[in-house]
Amino acid sequence: MIARETRRLRRVFERILILSAAGGAGLGAYACSSSSNGFGSEGGDASTGHDATSGSSSGSGHDGQAGGSDSSQGDDVATSETGAAEAGCSQAVPPDASFSQCCAPSAPYIFDAGADVAPGCDPYHFDLPCGLPSFVQNIFPPNCALYLSDCAKICTGVAYPFTSCEVANGSGCDVDAMAFVAADGQAITIECNKCSGVGRRPAGLARPRGRRAGSALGRYFASAAHLEAASVHAFERLAEELESHGVGSDLVRAARRSARDEVRHARATTRLARRFGGEPPAVRVAPKRTRSLAAVALENAVEGCVRETFGALVATCQARSAGDAEIRRVMARIAVDETRHAALAWAIARAIEPRLDARTRRRIASARARAIGKLRRDMEAGVSVDVARGAGLPDAESTGRMIDELSAAIWS
Repeated sequence: MIARETRRLRRVFERILILSAAGGAGLGAYACSSSSNGFGSEGGDASTGHDATSGSSSGSGHDGQAGGSDSSQGDDVATSETGAAEAGCSQAVPPDASFSQCCAPSAPYIFDAGADVAPGCDPYHFDLPCGLPSFVQNIFPPNCALYLSDCAKICTGVAYPFTSCEVANGSGCDVDAMAFVAADGQAITIECNKCSGVGRRPAGLARPRGRRAGSALGRYFASAAHLEAASVHAFERLAEELESHGVGSDLVRAARRSARDEVRHARATTRLARRFGGEPPAVRVAPKRTRSLAAVALENAVEGCVRETFGALVATCQARSAGDAEIRRVMARIAVDETRHAALAWAIARAIEPRLDARTRRRIASARARAIGKLRRDMEAGVSVDVARGAGLPDAESTGRMIDELSAAIWS
């Protein structure tokens, strides 16, 4: 089953990359790497693809124009962290008031050294004294993520391309409860993230602690190494849960083999990170009980069938297009393994989803579709030109077309 899925994915990937090289009809001319900003770096948010919650759109009669989406106005719009008080406003000001005074986001600020910061990602925080703006119509559990178009109206005045934003945990969001918990008009904090990525992340993965890397490539590979090491935990847990639920022994063995693969990947990407001045942070994963088969299937749909499948395609692209010979060699090995890991995810889906009731299968299909949409939004932003060229990452336009092609061939 896994061998058959692997061959299927390889055929699809090869078709996409051939079209990439030839500028094939229906896909357009695009390249795995280019001089424009590229694919977002590994690492990232904690979204799991649970059902979306309706945003607390706090207030009425206010359209999306009030937020201002032009990032060039950030310094003019932003006030200090106590902007509402300094402007002579009270918390009674309705949330649908203009950002221009009382409800303007604070000036962007970064975590203090030593706090939970992904290496090189430098997430910035913005305090919103009047709570969630009325133009925000939806937020998504478990980390209270916003649409990228809404992020653009809040994450202003900073010199980096953000890839996502979310309500900060403990400041309007309760990640454990998977809910936005702030009352209407209550001050909240928005975290604007620089990094996102793909790959199988274990439940309970904590935000990494680490020092700033010495170069853009160092930051990229430090983040990649962290995710590869985290994937070891994800596959080990997957093997245990598959075994406990009586799923086929061949899938259990493949999950354990995948964990061993990820150990090698973590070592290889760590060497690359250190070569370019980066240092991967330690992986911290909270212990978890064995989950239901439905929970395993839901995570597999998002982390495996979507994120790992796309990550395997990108790794295949990097193996051919990276500007550095050592990076090409490392990614060539990783691409082979990651394609097999993605095939495992699809084999698991075909083995266990038929055992679930119709309602659960609909939930899984919905979660998979939302994960594809979030992947698309995350990939709209990119990394620096140096990272895109050096690591062989596709540009933002190319990733969108890759997602289109995967959607038609695999995800439909």
